[in-house]
Parts: sequence; C-alpha cells; structure tokens
Amino acid sequence: MNIAVFGIGRVGLPLAIYFAEHGQQVIGVDINADVVNNLQKGIMPFYEEGAEELMKKHINKLFTVTTNSQEAVKKSDVLILTLGTPVDEHINPVFSQIEKVLINIAPHLQKNQILILRSTVSPGATEYLKRFIEKNTKFKVGSDFFLAFCPERIAQGFSLEELKEIPTIIGSLDKESAKRAEAVFRAFSDKIMHTDARSAELAKLFTNMYRYINFAIANEFMMLADAHERSIYEIIDLVNKDYKRGGLKVPGLTAGPCLFKDGFFLINKIPFTELIMNSWKLNESVPAYLIEKIKKTKNLENAKAAILGLTFKKNSDDTRNSLSFKAKKIFLAEGAQVALHDPYINSESIDKILEGADVVFIAMNHDFYRDMDKDMLKSKVKKDALICDIWNMSGLNKIFYFAAELQTKKK
Repeated sequence: MNIAVFGIGRVGLPLAIYFAEHGQQVIGVDINADVVNNLQKGIMPFYEEGAEELMKKHINKLFTVTTNSQEAVKKSDVLILTLGTPVDEHINPVFSQIEKVLINIAPHLQKNQILILRSTVSPGATEYLKRFIEKNTKFKVGSDFFLAFCPERIAQGFSLEELKEIPTIIGSLDKESAKRAEAVFRAFSDKIMHTDARSAELAKLFTNMYRYINFAIANEFMMLADAHERSIYEIIDLVNKDYKRGGLKVPGLTAGPCLFKDGFFLINKIPFTELIMNSWKLNESVPAYLIEKIKKTKNLENAKAAILGLTFKKNSDDTRNSLSFKAKKIFLAEGAQVALHDPYINSESIDKILEGADVVFIAMNHDFYRDMDKDMLKSKVKKDALICDIWNMSGLNKIFYFAAELQTKKK
C-alpha cells in the first residue's frame, strides 16, 4: 500500500512510522515546513517512546515527508486524516483544518482510493464527509471511492506500544469501505472491531468523557474530603483495596486537548448537558480551589510560587490546555512571583526554580518529581514553604504540607 498521512503531529507521526515499520510506503503531509525539514534531517518534533529510533530508520526511505498535499494524494491508495478538531470561543466544534485539506485535495482524488478519518469529531462527521466528497467530486462513496472513521485510541507517549495492542475500531457507511479499511490496518493489527460510522464516533467521545467524568468525581470527592478535614488518599485506599466494586480515581489537574473539549462535541445539539458541563466546571476549577486553600496559610503577595509540571499529562512534553498555566495566572493575579519548571519542556535547573520558594505547586505527576531528592527540595525552599501536592507525590497522603514534613533519605 501507498499511504498518505495528513497531519504529522502527535497522532499522525507515530502512526506513519508504524506503518513504515510494517513495510508500507508512507508519505507524511504537513503545512508546517519547519517540521517537515526537521523530520527530513531525522529530528523528532516531540517526545514519543521509541519513535525517534524508528523515524530515523525509515525517514527518506519507506517514510517521506512533504508539504505538497496534492502530490501526496496522487501517489497514494490510502489517505488518513489526523488533523486537529478544536472548539471555538463559544465551545462549538471547529473543522476548518479538515475542510481546508478536503478543499485542497478534492480535485486530485482518484478512483478506488480510501479516505480514513482518524481525528476526534462530532457525531455525523463521517456522513458529512460523504456528502462533501460526492458533491465536490465525480465519485460515489461505497462504489468507486471509500470512506471510514477509525478513531485514534492510543495513550500519547506510548503510541507504538499500543497501536498493536489496542483493537482498531472501523466505523463505516457501507460494507466495501469497511472491508478496505480493515485491509489497511491489518498491516499491523489483528484486532479489528466493525461498526457503523456514528457508533464509532460516539465510542471515541464516550471513551474520553468517561475518563473525564471519573476524574471530575475524584476531584469533587477531594473537595468533600477536605471539607471534612480527612485525607482523600486514605479514603480512596479504603474504597479500592481488595474490593471488586472499587475503582475510584485519584484527584489531579485534568485537562488536555481531548478531555477538555470532546464533551462539547456531544452536547452542542442536545440539552442534556448537566453531567458533562459539571465535570468540565469541576475539573477546570481545581487550580483556583487549591490556590484559595493555599491563601488561608500563605500571603501570596510578593511570595514566590514554584509550579512544577507544565504539561497536561504525565511524562509528556505536550502543554496543550494544561491547567498549569491557569494556576500561573491565578498566582500572578494574587501578586505572587511565579517560576515554572518541567523536565520535558526546558533544561533549567530545578534548584534555581525552587530557590527561595514560599509555595511549591506540583501540577503534574511526572516521575521526575516523585523521584526528586527531598533533601534538595527542603534545602532550597524557605523553611516555612508550603507544598501543594494533589498527586500525592510525597506519599504523605496530604494535599498540603510544609516542606519540613518531607521525609529525608537515611544516611
């Protein structure tokens, strides 16, 4: 097969090089010339476990990259769209990236090609694409051109490990498109699940919202436990340990480009919005809630606040929709000076970030912070520094504690 992957970002690039690793000729297409140029030199644009080695192995061989989408279409049997689908200022879905590509490539589509949509979209998007193709080309979907929705389901940072492990969902509008889409993913997967296109679209959205709502429950329970002056971590352990109907999540800063927005793809046309909207409000309020609690102990005016972790997810370099920056704005509004650190974003020494800190706000549960030298932390911050540790990185089972409470290593 000759495959063109449109959008060589965090979803498209691992998929492209994984296809190449399994013997397929792949063209990665992106409008960002700098990204394309760097990839041609073997430079990864982001961190992904195991991806750099495979990319260097196949770049300019089985895997090529270009900004010329029209030429890529002419050379390919399979077209895979992995483009972003954000929401606008009114929380409505925005499909401009997908629409621009479709308008650009429509005159160059060829008979018997298959277009696979892998972006997260609102229900009905695959049907919309069918109408677009049949209106703007001479083809009829299902007979001489083919279309499927096959959602991306992997955990960012572990794409190459999970692409083979996790079943591929194929949502289609006709049997022939389903058959051809399966043939594409059989290149590396023997776990295929078939359904109609709208069910596949809903499955992807429900997956993300199920996680998001569970995190909202954890954050609300954290606030309730705090109101009763009890440790949420001890209570979670009481609920979950050796109990088959347990499963409570731990609280934390919950965001990211998918979990933040995908619920709005479900509720923009349906009035039953309470559960998803309340989950969004709960999760988005966590930084402000924590800082309000900090203010009861610390005067933040002219204080130094060190925020540790700037990404939306553990052990990742992706900062999209991270709540760390909301925390930064709140600290600044309170008159604090803010220092930022993340081992995946910059190489600035954490010693410098912690130096003289009045407050340490652990915003992400990177392994780096769990393994951080507690003696070093205690020696750098002020003696009465307050630590906000919603991820329980210290193991003290407290969200708030003073640096002096940290257990130091035995000599």
